[in-house]
Amino acid sequence: MSLHLNRVNEAVGHEISRALRIYFREEAANITIVGAQVSSDLRLACVKFSVIGDDAARSLAARFFAKRKNFIKKKLCDRIRMRRVPELRFEMTDAIAHGNDLIELLDGIAEGEM
Repeated sequence: MSLHLNRVNEAVGHEISRALRIYFREEAANITIVGAQVSSDLRLACVKFSVIGDDAARSLAARFFAKRKNFIKKKLCDRIRMRRVPELRFEMTDAIAHGNDLIELLDGIAEGEM
């Protein structure tokens, strides 16, 4: 992957996180943008997000992104200068939950050793 594409990925993820914090503070309080993967032709961006909460919170977050996708794309267009602003596809990941499980496992090991 080229350095340019890495920078685009980081910028897209950062600006989507920023838009969530500014425009959807209450609705997106439990949503974390994990990363973005933009295709080399800049037509599609796969944005991975994680949700803190139960299955109801996850389905609410999926509906949130389906409903607000065009607004987020417009804000992305306002903030990033690109030839083409990619179509956004949001995918849920359990990265935060896996990280929390790993921390609990490590804490358990540390307590057992002390």
